[in-house]
Amino acid sequence: MQNLTDDKIRILVVQTAFLGDIILTTPLLNALKTAFPDSHLALLTTPVGKEALSGSAELDEILSYDKNGADQGLRAFFQKVKELRGKSFGLGLSPHRSFRTALLLALSRIPVLVGFKGSALSRIYHFRMERPEELHEVERNLKLLLPVTALPENFSAQIKLPMPKDFEPARFGVKPGDKPLIGFAPGSAWETKRWPAEKYAELARLLSKKLNAKILLLGDDKDAELCSEIDKLSSISLLNLAGKTGLKQLFGIISKLDLLVSNDSAPVHIASAFSIPTVVIFGPTVPAFGFGPWKNPHRIIQRELPCRPCHHHGPRECPEEHFKCMMAITAEEVFSAANELLRERNPRPAG
Repeated sequence: MQNLTDDKIRILVVQTAFLGDIILTTPLLNALKTAFPDSHLALLTTPVGKEALSGSAELDEILSYDKNGADQGLRAFFQKVKELRGKSFGLGLSPHRSFRTALLLALSRIPVLVGFKGSALSRIYHFRMERPEELHEVERNLKLLLPVTALPENFSAQIKLPMPKDFEPARFGVKPGDKPLIGFAPGSAWETKRWPAEKYAELARLLSKKLNAKILLLGDDKDAELCSEIDKLSSISLLNLAGKTGLKQLFGIISKLDLLVSNDSAPVHIASAFSIPTVVIFGPTVPAFGFGPWKNPHRIIQRELPCRPCHHHGPRECPEEHFKCMMAITAEEVFSAANELLRERNPRPAG
């Protein structure tokens, strides 16, 4: 078995899930590089994961696996196996719990593999770690270190994202005098995790009227239609940047916000990386799943209902056909939470 005390060990971490999951893997990457500073640390991830983490100080190499695109099918799978075999990794860790990931690692000839007990095909891992449900995903991922190394003394588990080079917020209409600057991230890959557009529009009007806030609509191309609907329904001047920025530029814009309002989705974790106060709206999912904000000021808005949670990700349609988990959340209560966070960040002087 590989000597895990060799500081020059070649390490592979595999995370090919959603962008939010990839972002929440960065504390593990940081811990590995801190414990093994002379190691060659590689990440196998999706194309969007590679885009997000390119330039990370901890990573020596990022390998792209476009499992839902160019690398679909058995032929591409075995080409990826061959590629991994050729890189002579001594240690592999997988926060991702899928069958495909386990099979890929099983065939890669990496001598020491670490994964979670609940993973598909978990018997392929030499060390199978518990994944305590009560912990945040950041803390669960760090459990993979236990058979490999102790956490470095005084290690702080922070989400870290690389900023874009030569980032100029003014290019996107964001100016230093825009205060408070509030971002909305209304999208999600799962329909039922989206707070309705009309409620975001109502919130925009409240923030604009009562706080004179400048509001940015954030998202990718898939969110453009939704953000355009919010813009139209609000009947006020919003800055709609959905689909108009690259991923790294989105990082830069979120880093400049005074506050983010978001559904349970990746922008929550981007905001955590930059300690941006965040209001998170939970519907079919719950913070207890371990994917809430991490070490940044935040408020959670949710409704306690007997039907929640109804799905680990969020179903396409409400199983109960009432969608109360989202419809019952008002713009006024989200405004109140946002106002509290803004006051905490910039308290008014006494007297």
